Amino acid sequence: MVETSVDTSKSAKSKKRLVLGIIFLLLVIAVFSFLNHDKTGLKEGKLVIKAGDTILGSFTIADLRKLSAVEKKMTIHSAQGNTDNYFTCTPLLAVLNSIDPALAQNYKRIVVKGIDGYTSGLDMSEVLQPDNVYVVYADYGKPLKTKAGEDGSLRIIICNDEFGQRSVKWLVSMELQ
Repeated sequence: MVETSVDTSKSAKSKKRLVLGIIFLLLVIAVFSFLNHDKTGLKEGKLVIKAGDTILGSFTIADLRKLSAVEKKMTIHSAQGNTDNYFTCTPLLAVLNSIDPALAQNYKRIVVKGIDGYTSGLDMSEVLQPDNVYVVYADYGKPLKTKAGEDGSLRIIICNDEFGQRSVKWLVSMELQ
C-alpha cells in the first residue's frame, strides 16, 4: 500500500510540472509575440514619407499611378542571383516634388525601409541624377507581391547601384534627413 501512494504522489508532481511548463512556454510565446508586433502602423502598399516625427506625405499604389510612369527594363544583381525585370515605376524625385519641390534641396539623405525591417540609405544627389532612383509598383505589368505573397507591394530601385543591395523590397517608409 505504501508503494501505491508514493507512485500516485510522483504522478501528481509530474502532472503539476508539466502544467507549469506549458504555462511558462505560453507566457514566453506571449512576450515574444508582443515584442515582435508591428507598432509602426506601416503596411505594404502604402509609402509614408517623413522627416523626423513629421509625416510629409503618404502614397498608395493608386496615388503613384497618377504620377509620371516609366517602364524600366533592368537586371537586378543580388545574393539570390540575377533577375530580369520590366518594372513600371515612378521617379522618386517626382514623388518628392508632388509633396514639395523644395524637399530635394532641403534634405541630404533618405533612409528607406521595408516591412521586414530591411533598411538602406541613399544620398539626395542620387535622387537628383536623371534616370536613377524609382519607386516600383509593377513588374511585367503585374503588381509586385507583398511579403505574404499577395498583390500590392512597393519597391525602391537605384539603377546606378551595381549589385542591387540597396533595392528595398516591400517598401513602406522613407525618412528624409
